[in-house]
Amino acid sequence: MVEYGMFYRRSVDVNRIGQEVPEFDIFISAYNSSDRVRIVFDKVRATKKVWLLHPEYQFSPVEEPANGLKCRPNVSDEVAQIHELLTDIGDLQGKRICIDITGFMRHVLVFLIAKLGVMGIREFTALYSEPMAYRQQENTVFSTRTSGRVGPVRGMAGSNSTTGLDYLIMAVGFDHKMIGQVINHKDNMTIYPLFAFPSLSPDMYQQSAIKSSESGDAALESAWITNRRFAPANDPFSTAGIVSEVVRKIDRDGLGANIYLSPLSTKVQALGFALYWYLEGRARGAVTMLLPECTSYSRETSTGLKRLWTYTIELD
Repeated sequence: MVEYGMFYRRSVDVNRIGQEVPEFDIFISAYNSSDRVRIVFDKVRATKKVWLLHPEYQFSPVEEPANGLKCRPNVSDEVAQIHELLTDIGDLQGKRICIDITGFMRHVLVFLIAKLGVMGIREFTALYSEPMAYRQQENTVFSTRTSGRVGPVRGMAGSNSTTGLDYLIMAVGFDHKMIGQVINHKDNMTIYPLFAFPSLSPDMYQQSAIKSSESGDAALESAWITNRRFAPANDPFSTAGIVSEVVRKIDRDGLGANIYLSPLSTKVQALGFALYWYLEGRARGAVTMLLPECTSYSRETSTGLKRLWTYTIELD
């Protein structure tokens, strides 16, 4: 069991990012049109700054940022995107690494965490910028188009038991269509919905609850309430701890369970799910990171920059 409460996190005054965030050798961020992504990229001090241009955002060359090195993968596959990113960056060993996870696509983010661990990167800093608000509140659309396919993140699929029961631990966000796709991916899964609470602002929990209720019949069943769990929207370590706690409960109830993890809430909670998978889930076995395939994604969904969080991610 990992003691996630020992991991280090703190908030940073958005007017003092250049002073309070230390300098790095390498800084990586995924570009989108949000002010909170661009402001942090400009203010963080680093020897090498790299933009990852996800093809899902569909930026044309004239829309690309003028500053920083640019990595332009042309396929959505997480392995291909991370391979191209790491090839463009070069050697990471012994470097002070910082990753702003705010604009990342979820499947690429969770794969990146596992990839860094396998490469022997023992520690890096992750940043996340909180918005003042989402532009259309509970009607905010993040994934503008999906293929309808749901599948494991490459390299993060467990060897499932054919006789074991299936359990889904899902971080619940605003994308009710994606929630419905994951829920309907397999029949007879026992679902543990994990809500972001406390949320990034007082109204966001209610907004996500409203949208998740539109995801299908599973959200109307009693198990959706009785199995419900909560973790702060801005704390990956508490999220990882809750996932670990739920898996231990499932294992106490019976052996051979197949666990599916689907982080569809904040990127911080996606980071927490990835951290659990790398530090505990892969050793347990039969733990699969499961996500719907998103073919296009909204470039800008939020307004303002309320607060910046910094997390020390230890993969050892």
